[in-house]
Amino acid sequence: MTPTPDVFFDIDPPTILTKLRKGMFGAGVVMIVLGVAALIMPFFGSLVIEVLIGWLLAVSGLVTVVGAFSLRKTGLFVWELAAGLITCVIGVLMLAYPLQGLVALTLIIAVVLVMTGIAQLAFAFWARPAPGWGWGALSAIVSGALGGFILFALPDASAIILGLFVGVDFVSTGTALVLIARSLRPGI
Repeated sequence: MTPTPDVFFDIDPPTILTKLRKGMFGAGVVMIVLGVAALIMPFFGSLVIEVLIGWLLAVSGLVTVVGAFSLRKTGLFVWELAAGLITCVIGVLMLAYPLQGLVALTLIIAVVLVMTGIAQLAFAFWARPAPGWGWGALSAIVSGALGGFILFALPDASAIILGLFVGVDFVSTGTALVLIARSLRPGI
C-alpha cells in the first residue's frame, strides 16, 4: 500500500501562496478596515462582537433543537436536544445581558487569540521558504501576546479590551496578509 501524498507538502509554499495572492491581498485590506473601526470605537466593537456571538449561539441552538427531532427514535435525541437548548439559552442570555457576557466572551477571545497565534506561527514556519514569511511570524507573535495580556487583565479588561485587541489583531493580520501578497511575484 502506497501512502497518500500530502497535498500541502507536495507543492512548494511559494507556488501555493502566489496562487492565493489576490485573495490574500483583498482579505488583508478588509481585515485592516475592520480592525481600524474596532480601534476607533473599542467599547462598541466589544458589544458588537458579544451581540453577534449571542445571535450565533441562539440560532445554532435552535437549529440543533430542530435537528434533534430527526433523531427521536435514537438514544441521541436527548443529548442533541439538551445541547441545542443549552446553546440557545446561553445565546439568549448573552443577548439579554450583553455587559455580563463580555467577561466570559473576553476570556474565550483571549484563548482564541493565543491559539490563533500558535496556528499562525506554524503557518509562518511552514511558509518559511516563501518571501514575506516573517510577516506571518510577527503577526503570530502579536496575536499570542494580545491573548496573553487579556488573560492577565481580566475581568477589568472586558469592557473595551476585547474590541481594542481584536482591532489590533485584525490590523496586524491584515497587514501581514497584504505584505505577504505584495512580496510574491505572479511569475514564481
